[in-house]
Amino acid sequence: MRRLPKLSIAVAASCHLILAARATTGMGGDHPHFEPLLFEAWRRADVKVAAADAGYDSEANHETARRDMGVRSVIPPDIGRPSAKPPTTRYRRLMRQRFDRGADKTTYGQRWQVETVNSMIKRNLGSALRATTARRRSRELLLRCIVHNIMVLQGTQP
Repeated sequence: MRRLPKLSIAVAASCHLILAARATTGMGGDHPHFEPLLFEAWRRADVKVAAADAGYDSEANHETARRDMGVRSVIPPDIGRPSAKPPTTRYRRLMRQRFDRGADKTTYGQRWQVETVNSMIKRNLGSALRATTARRRSRELLLRCIVHNIMVLQGTQP
């Protein structure tokens, strides 16, 4: 399980360009990848809103996005821990309230653009990795991200 490849990407929803990517191995939560991904995307583009799935939910991620970068984070509260009690931290409580009343439904819906990019990469560049070591698999995943961006920019998506 420790050697499973994992690709985390930040995508511009309007054009399907990958703004930032992290290729790692192993199991584990997604939340540690949020800050570096958002920072790299923020450096490359004018990011106003970051929508991410519940795996990226943590108060630290909301604080980094909102206070440090001025980016509105839209991350649903982690549904893996159902509870009648609202979260005790500021931004996670705000997210629970906004998601309960459907205020971020349209914005959060754009998160599926990332799934579209994942599908495009698998469909156009293959779903199997050929590298045998963890380091080379990570490099192969990052190379696929670069090739994907070139294909999008040249309009050569089949």
